[in-house]
Amino acid sequence: MNSWGGENGSATVLQQQLNEFMAENPDIVVKNESIWGDDFLPSIKTKFATGNDPDVFGLWPGSDIRYLIANGKVADLTDMLDADPEYKSIFNEKMWQYSTVNGCIYGLPMEIIFEALFYNKDLFDKYGIKVPETYDELVEAVKALKSHGIIPIAYNSEAEGSYLYQNLIMMLGNKDEVEKPFTRSAVNDCYIQAMYKMRELKALGAFPSDYTSLSSEERNNLFINKKAGMIVQGSWFIGNFQNDFTVDLTAFPTLTAEKSGNKRIIYGMGCGIFYVSQKAMNDKNKQQAALKLLHHLASRESASYYAARRGMISNIDISGYSINYNRLTQKGLCYVNSADELIGPPDSFISRALWQSVIIKEFPYMLENDVSPEELWQKVINRGALQSLT
Repeated sequence: MNSWGGENGSATVLQQQLNEFMAENPDIVVKNESIWGDDFLPSIKTKFATGNDPDVFGLWPGSDIRYLIANGKVADLTDMLDADPEYKSIFNEKMWQYSTVNGCIYGLPMEIIFEALFYNKDLFDKYGIKVPETYDELVEAVKALKSHGIIPIAYNSEAEGSYLYQNLIMMLGNKDEVEKPFTRSAVNDCYIQAMYKMRELKALGAFPSDYTSLSSEERNNLFINKKAGMIVQGSWFIGNFQNDFTVDLTAFPTLTAEKSGNKRIIYGMGCGIFYVSQKAMNDKNKQQAALKLLHHLASRESASYYAARRGMISNIDISGYSINYNRLTQKGLCYVNSADELIGPPDSFISRALWQSVIIKEFPYMLENDVSPEELWQKVINRGALQSLT
């Protein structure tokens, strides 16, 4: 199987779940081929392209899974779920939209995610820095951290580093402008202006000097090891700080103080949506084993296990379990519940291939003023961004 990528601390918990499954089903052997971080998406796409389709896999919503579904690579689970309404009822009904295409359900959504600004509270307290609530305050925090020899924001030019850019898009646009990126064959202005904000932060020295060569793990470690004061990350990152009270999180800053009451949060389904490949479903020797594994992974027991050990926010009803979410998860959920707008991750509304091959690849050139934001987005459009949405 291939599981969801992202934060690698989940790997141990996943393997424990697989070991438990194999102990209960000694006639089934599960080969865990999960990887995490920047290599995850290229790896799983290569497997499908070369005919080595994983039997069970996790993937986030967006253009990549839609492409696999459109090409007949993913099994339709609708009939299976309709035949077992009791099992179907354990999932939050509102979240089926993230794994439904043309009225058919293809994935079992287990993990709810949000994004936030994480900060090293001990550093902020030590230097008397205000936790930013507006963009101007974010700029002041950058200047203050920089003056004390601390990297202000752990950022790199890989896909995970773009969480900062995506939250700036959210800061500048409303839900419709973010989730429907193009108007009359042009990208919405929030996508352009967010790049100019990234340039401003770069000019202030907000990023590591070697941001173009940092891996996502190295970026995370800058923050974890107190070399950086802030990082934009997702709720899956909380697992690193289960008992660490020197780290805190806050909603990403608003543009101005006048808008400080209008909190927005990037929110949706993470990579913990589980699928079965059509190839496995067509294989009489694998079909039942794959479905059995799918049920095991997307079960109340597994969801409660992840919630208890990694702070995962479950889309599966685990109300009967005693889960003591840590303070960071609880705080994030408060922001989610009080937000005026819940906005999907911007990179899920653009072709992921174009996001990776054009936006991420050329982002450093934009930051260095070698290409303008307008020119970069025109390249995205010229490469077929509008057609990929149809």
